[in-house]
Amino acid sequence: MAKFVFGPVPSRRLGFSLGVDIIPRKYCNFDCIYCQVGKTANKEVTRKPFFEIEEVAKEVVEELHRAERTDFVTFSGSGEPTLNLNIRSMIHEIKQRVDTPVAVITNGSLLSLEEVRNDIREADVVLPSLDAASEDIFRLINRPHPSIGVASIIEGLKRLREDYHGLIWLEIMMIKGMNDDPDEVEKLRDIVTRLGVDKIHLNTVTRPPSETTAGRMENYDLEKLQVFFGGTCEVISSFKKNGVHAEKLKWAEMLMSILRRRSLTVNDIAKITGVSLPQIEEALRVMEAEGRIEADFFGDDVYYSAID
Repeated sequence: MAKFVFGPVPSRRLGFSLGVDIIPRKYCNFDCIYCQVGKTANKEVTRKPFFEIEEVAKEVVEELHRAERTDFVTFSGSGEPTLNLNIRSMIHEIKQRVDTPVAVITNGSLLSLEEVRNDIREADVVLPSLDAASEDIFRLINRPHPSIGVASIIEGLKRLREDYHGLIWLEIMMIKGMNDDPDEVEKLRDIVTRLGVDKIHLNTVTRPPSETTAGRMENYDLEKLQVFFGGTCEVISSFKKNGVHAEKLKWAEMLMSILRRRSLTVNDIAKITGVSLPQIEEALRVMEAEGRIEADFFGDDVYYSAID
């Protein structure tokens, strides 16, 4: 089973994305109420190497050669990827060996540090997030390490735009009853307009969150906000591409590596693996009986995730 990579998984923003997880599980400087990985076990701000550069790069290249289709290699997963001191070298090694574009999904908490901005400058796309403009709402939603404030995140995003020549796609996670107040939304719009990012992605809670207080917004409300934020803004839609048809003998193994990092529906699994729904449902029943996975109802969907 792969140690660092998972997928390719269907990403609503990046197509078929081969995830690269370079952070120990639940090691992060945030403990967001909407996180699909679960509660943060180690809320840290100290950057560490964690894993060997060559070991990660080798596994990424091997998985890319096996996969039928990959649109992006994406640094994301169990925690904030910029907490890994080796991320710069990992990105560089991967880009030296393959042509697949590289993306970094980050909470933006460390972008105020010049060393971090330099570490991700070789990425083709950086996807930071900004869920609030006000400090109290930021702390309510993202529950950061005490040393992190929303002002430093905004400053970091500003500096990133000045220093970085790739694409910046900013995600705003809209939480019903928390950051959807008109005053807060207007503050957010004013900030992101000044940042000059290439795209604004409006998202809401679509998978089982770590806290039940993280409420999902309706599509029509998001569409109104899309108009309010302007022409570079889009609501992240559901994934619609065809499956990658993983090797039949390996799809269940690959599935477990993904379920350790994100929850999936039966339809998600079908898109990733190309395996028939009856086969998937039978395999999930066996995994549940073995105590390896659990089902969670969220909205009208059933999501499956690995049991720690």
